[in-house]
Order: sequence, then structure tokens, then C-alpha cells
Amino acid sequence: MAQDRDARINWLDWTDEAFRRARTEHKPVLLDISAVWCHWCHRLDHDTYSVPEIARYIESHFIPIRVDTDKRPDINRRYNMGGWPTTAFLTPDGHLIGGGTYFPPDKMKQILHDVLNYWEKSKEQPTLTQEQQQEMGVSEPISATIIDEILGEIANNFDPIYGGFGSQPKFPNTEAHELALLKYHCTGNREFLRIVTMTLLNAGKGGVYDHEAGGFFRYSTLRDWSVPHFEKMCEDNAKWLSIYSHVYQTTQDPFYLEIARGIIDYVNAWLRDNERGCFYGSQDADEEYYKLSKTERADREAPFVDKNIYTNWNAMMIHAYLEASFITNDKSIMEFAVKSLERLIALNYKPEEGMYHYYDNQPRLLYQLSDQIQMTRTLCEAYEVTGNDRFLQLAEELMKMAKERLYDKKNGGFFDTATDPNAPGFLSKTTKPLDENGVAGRVLMKLFELTDKAEYRQLAADILKNFTEIYSQFGFMAADYGLAVDAFLNEPALIRIIGPSENPATKAMLAEAMKIFVPRKSITLLDPKKDSQKIIMLGLQNAQQGTAYICVGRACTAPLTEPKQLSEQVSKLNALQRT
Repeated sequence: MAQDRDARINWLDWTDEAFRRARTEHKPVLLDISAVWCHWCHRLDHDTYSVPEIARYIESHFIPIRVDTDKRPDINRRYNMGGWPTTAFLTPDGHLIGGGTYFPPDKMKQILHDVLNYWEKSKEQPTLTQEQQQEMGVSEPISATIIDEILGEIANNFDPIYGGFGSQPKFPNTEAHELALLKYHCTGNREFLRIVTMTLLNAGKGGVYDHEAGGFFRYSTLRDWSVPHFEKMCEDNAKWLSIYSHVYQTTQDPFYLEIARGIIDYVNAWLRDNERGCFYGSQDADEEYYKLSKTERADREAPFVDKNIYTNWNAMMIHAYLEASFITNDKSIMEFAVKSLERLIALNYKPEEGMYHYYDNQPRLLYQLSDQIQMTRTLCEAYEVTGNDRFLQLAEELMKMAKERLYDKKNGGFFDTATDPNAPGFLSKTTKPLDENGVAGRVLMKLFELTDKAEYRQLAADILKNFTEIYSQFGFMAADYGLAVDAFLNEPALIRIIGPSENPATKAMLAEAMKIFVPRKSITLLDPKKDSQKIIMLGLQNAQQGTAYICVGRACTAPLTEPKQLSEQVSKLNALQRT
């Protein structure tokens, strides 16, 4: 009996050796995709995998492999069965037999027996479920119809009572709100503004927002945002911070600023390394803890914080902090963002390789598209707000490496990772995620606006054409792609500020430019000495103090020398574009 009580599963990492063992022993693989923040993953361990009979059976008849979804997004993308935990059964070659999510003990016992029975009868035979190659048809033109169709899906799926999309559960889907906000700015259509404001008001007042300590939980289990799933994620809070900042800029309603500050307060307290810079990955769910008041929480052990430094999530939060620093008039937020960016580069960037995915005492996992693209986006933002050329140079280097390592030179579009044709199962297969390619399209257009290099615009066109046939399958979840198409089709407001970056007048002009929310906006700081040739080439007058020009296409304003003139001129240009 003692042996029964001590029975446990010896989980293996995803390695070639684990799959070699599966082939040698002729056993199927039990793949568990888990997460440190995942409540039902902990429940699966406690309820099911801790049952001695189940643990012994798995150890005897399966090769158990456990993967952390945050650390291996490439594996999660290929094998996730509809949520976390994912319980997937694979052949020794990594092909899918079947699976699901959380299984209670009795259900797990039955499934284990069924899978083993199937495996023993069909050894060496093709599996029931085989991977599907993504075939691209002939591409359609990149047109405004794409944006209109995605906006139609946003409007059709909007919950007019509580905001958000669909019924329950309710997830942030902030990209769809960013596209709706863009539609309002460009057309004045207040229905799209209502989609955004109703969602942010109800979410900010509901239980999905932590009214004691700030910050958002991962999602709401109910339609009215009242009952959350209690994990707090760096990624989600970065996206919420951005959209609340943008809606405050649009409406000047202090409620949105209050929630933005609350997010920052939470992140400052729990999800950042205050001394060295950078942001942590997540904080675990603990329903009982989060029901307590802020004072009561001080006497309880706080939920676990995953202190790994994930590149893509750090890049998102740094970007959101840079934006928020101007609406909050808090220089310390921008200073911490720049400090974090410098540390992220030091930890996870390697010349000629690019960004590693995460850092846990050493950088790990190369060539993930999301890391390269989100980092490039944030480097562009950092260049805009600091004028530091090094950030733009690194952004260009990262994009160059992403093109070399991850771009489909035959058909266009970025793969999610550099695949190894000899890797087990689906990991050997390429895939092109629509959302990450959408972000890539926007980043390439930003690089084009900041550098005037036509190659970036051409690459954006090649990427966007790659998805014109399939984007409609994703409904409102194609919003990132819609934002990229908009950036490709429409001229941005280029705000060029001439003056030394440390000059108070230059800083005041930059701060005003950042406070104005224009979905299509790029800012360039031009130093009178260092950038004198570029200033002449652009046909602008050189100036020592902070002088600004706003250009849309070939049309530019007269020199603007007062910060308040910026918002007036942007409003006029915006009104002209609507007519």
C-alpha cells in the first residue's frame, strides 16, 4: 500500500529522447499542456494525476510529457485541444490520436483504457486524425472591403447589453475594440465608439477588474463581466492598458484614466522587477485570496508570480507603459519602460539570432515570430518617444532576421517559428498565424513610415495578400489583420518634430504629440545638426527649438511652434479625411 501512496507520474520534457523512448517501447505519448497560472491544470494534478492507480497506469503504458504553454507556444499552437489543461494522446511519431482538456478520475481511467486499446489494435497504422496542411488559394486584392467585413463581424457579435462579444465566457478581444475605435476616428460613426466604451465601462466596473489592487483577471466566466477566472496575465493587462489609454485620449472621460492607473498600480506592485526592470509573466488564480479586501490580503500569502521574462509580453507591456506615461503625465513610467527595454535587450537579444522567447537565468527558445514582431513594434515606439536611433536600428535588424529565418519566400507570410522537418509530429509542420502576421504587417508599415524604405511596404503587401482568402474564417478575431490592412491602405499623420531631444520645447511638443490619439500616426524627432540633410530632403525648415510639421501624404502644415497647435491641426486633418 505504501507503494500505491507514493505512485506518481515522472513527467518528461518535450525532447527527441522522449519520443525515441516512445518508439523503442512502442508506447503512445500522453502530452499534458499546462501553465503555472492555470487553475484547472492544478485541479487536474490534484484530482486525477495524484490518484495512484492512474499514475501507475500512465507510467506503465504511456510516455508522459509535460509542456508549459507560456514557454512553448509553438507546441501549444499545434496540439491545444480547446484550452488548458490540454490532455493530448500522440503516437510515438507525434501524430494526434485524440484528447481533450480537464478529465476527472473516472473519465480519465476510461480514456486511458480506450486510447491504449486503440493503440494496440492499430500499431504502425495511420492515425485517425492527421494534420492538415494550410493551402493558400489565389490571393484577392488588398481592399477596404476587408476592413468593412471585419467591422461587420465586430458589430454583429457585439453584446449590446453588457459589451464585449458573444455571451459567455467573455474575453478581452482588445484588438477588435482597437479596430472599432479606429473606425470611429476615421468616420465619426458613434456606434463603433459605443461598442468600445460600453465594453470598457462594464468590464472596468465588473468583477473581471480587481477593485482592491487594480489590474484585470484573465476573463469573465459570465456574460456581465461579474465572475472572473482569477489568473492575472502580463499580456492581457498590457492590452487592457493600451485600449483604456486610447479611449481616455479619445473621450477625456476620467473613468478610463482611473482604470489605466489601476492597471499600472497592480503591475508596479506584483508584475515587475522594480530594481532591475522588466515584467513578470503572470500571477496565479486564488479565488479566496481575491475575495478579500486589500488590507486583508496583506495578512495572507499572495498567489504565486511567474517571474520568467517573456519577450513578447514584456514588449507589449513596455509599449503600453510608453503610451500611458504621457496620458498620466508620469515620467517615472516612461523611465521604467525604457529601463525595461534596455534590460530585455541585454537578457534575450543575441546578434545574428534575434530575440529568445524567455529568460529563466538564461535565454531560451529562439525564432518565435511573436517575439521578433512585438519587440520590433516596441523598438519603433521607443524610437518615436526618445529619438534614440539605436532603437530604430535594432528594429530594422530584428525585421531583417525575421525575414531571413521565418519568412515564406515562396508564398509570402511569416511562419510562427523556424520549423525542423525532423521534429516529432506537428512540430515539423509550418503554420502562419493570422494574428501575428497582422501585427507584422502593421510593424512593417511603421518601419516604412519611419525610414521611407519602400522594401518594408512591399513586404507588408506580400504578407497581407497571403491572407485575403482566409481572413473571413476568423470573424472579428481577424481584427489585427484588419488594422494592418488599414495601415497599408491609408496615409498616416506623420508628425515631424525638429529640435534637440533634450530641449524643453522639443520635449513639450513631443509630449503633446503623444497625448493625441490618432490611430494612424508616426512621430519622428529630427535633430537640427545630426539630421540636417534629412530635414532639407523633406523640404522642411531647420529650427533649433521644438518646431513640428504634420504631413499627410505630400501635404504638410506650416511650421507649428506651440504644442496646443498640434491637436488643433490634427483635428482639422481628421475632419478633412472624413469628408
